[in-house]
Amino acid sequence: MYRISRNQCKYVKQNNQFVMQKTINPIVKWAQRKDNIFLTVEVRDLKEEKVELTTTSLKFSASAEGVNYAFEINLFAEVIVEDSKWTNYGVNVRFILRKKDQAATYWTRLIKETHKLQYLQVDWTKYIDEDDENEEGGKGLDDWNANNFQGFDGQGQPDEDDEDQEENEQEEKDEQQTSQEQQQTQEQQQKEQEQEQNQ
Repeated sequence: MYRISRNQCKYVKQNNQFVMQKTINPIVKWAQRKDNIFLTVEVRDLKEEKVELTTTSLKFSASAEGVNYAFEINLFAEVIVEDSKWTNYGVNVRFILRKKDQAATYWTRLIKETHKLQYLQVDWTKYIDEDDENEEGGKGLDDWNANNFQGFDGQGQPDEDDEDQEENEQEEKDEQQTSQEQQQTQEQQQKEQEQEQNQ
């Protein structure tokens, strides 16, 4: 189930007509340990992700199958941006937010505000009581290897290595196309010469 955000409707032009395009709040599940907050955005095949993380807030937007998804939350306490990570798994998008005060008790809630946001839910597959962390700290986190996540340095922008790889791939495609065109030209010239000889 998804909810439409207030004041997040806009009009886009399609086929010379303006159509209202709605932005939907995706379901976001969360759990925590003494050092980290774990968030899961429960939407498949999200693309064009934009992520903005500060010490006190998280802003996210993306699209899937022509639908826009977004949310923005003020966090209950501060996090360390440079030590936090996120990744798109295809089936969902995941965040590991590193708490600034790891000596403090568990957060009483995810967001600073006391009112409830319907799209935020406890992730019961990872939930444990604070007193049980030493025994059950790994519950539900078997496939949450931080090495598979990227940092927030680029804030959701493509890495330079990815851009360089795309440029190299494009250059290879251009070279292949040029080579094919040259080969076609040579074959055409050869056919014309053969026709002239036969006349």
